[in-house]
Amino acid sequence: MTNFGLEAGLFKNALYFTLNYFIKDTKDMLLSPPSIGTIGTAAIPDQNIGQLRNQGLEIEASIRKSVGDVSFNIGANATFIKNKIVKLATPGAFLASQLYGRGQQEIVRTYEGHPYGTFYGYKSDGIYQNQSAIDADPNLANDERRTNGQIVPGDVRFKDLNGDGMVDDQDRTIIGSPQAKINYGLNAGVNYKGFDLNLFFVGVGGVSIFNADRMQGLDASYSFNLYADAEKRWNGEGSSNSIPRLSIENQNRNFRPSDMFVEKGDFLRMKNLTLGYSLPKTIIAKLKMSQARIYVTGQNIFTITKYSGLNPELGYIGDNNGGNYRQLNVDYAQYPLARTWTIGATLSF
Repeated sequence: MTNFGLEAGLFKNALYFTLNYFIKDTKDMLLSPPSIGTIGTAAIPDQNIGQLRNQGLEIEASIRKSVGDVSFNIGANATFIKNKIVKLATPGAFLASQLYGRGQQEIVRTYEGHPYGTFYGYKSDGIYQNQSAIDADPNLANDERRTNGQIVPGDVRFKDLNGDGMVDDQDRTIIGSPQAKINYGLNAGVNYKGFDLNLFFVGVGGVSIFNADRMQGLDASYSFNLYADAEKRWNGEGSSNSIPRLSIENQNRNFRPSDMFVEKGDFLRMKNLTLGYSLPKTIIAKLKMSQARIYVTGQNIFTITKYSGLNPELGYIGDNNGGNYRQLNVDYAQYPLARTWTIGATLSF
């Protein structure tokens, strides 16, 4: 690991600043190797098959100051990081996640030269509004589904990336990265006489989430309840250009892994808030106590995000086969973080 750092303290360290540039190479990563379907459900031991590089910049700054009866401190940190798979054991190979959805295709693939756990699927270009749009689409020039009625108005227009005039498995590509460009945090504290207030925020930026739960939740071929967004589906020319028609047949496989379900996952969350009050020494002395403080603490107070799912702070999740290949920021309807409030007291005698 390579590090270059800079530290600075000013005004008797009332203002403190650190800067750190790093390069970290991880070799012989222990991961589940690629396998073929004929193996069935046989378990394959994890192998040392990967080399990963993380490089980036960490910045941290803090300030402490007192003005009369008020004292405060503010600290902030940010990490800008690039994540890349440098090498896999087999050149040209990839690591794939579990199969998912009606089409039974992986949502995540990891390739050399790209971040770990990139989203993999089809690129879309809106909804076919009428039959003329289907007939004139060059993406389907050699695709027999255009003429046999398998693609109809209200279906998703998928892109033919390899230019062969049809949309098939060869047109899948990387459609997003779960690796955040920036992770940041902010903490602040204020004390005024007997009162104290502490706040803690976390956030990420430049990150994507694959909403796999939404991919299934809009698909009427499943037996469970649909997302409320299904009410905004295409039901006639001009009605929608983002949510396809409702059908149990799904001949166009509208709900295959595609960029339709890749969403911006940036968020800012207040993780913790604590407000307390310590009784004056004159009062606790009469009560024959050394300390008396009451407080209220809240966790996961609020989240600012444009993500449509329940929780943008997803983290890693394993696959259904118990392998060591971890998926990052794939939303399988993980249980959201609970908002909690605690009222308490600290008494010392």
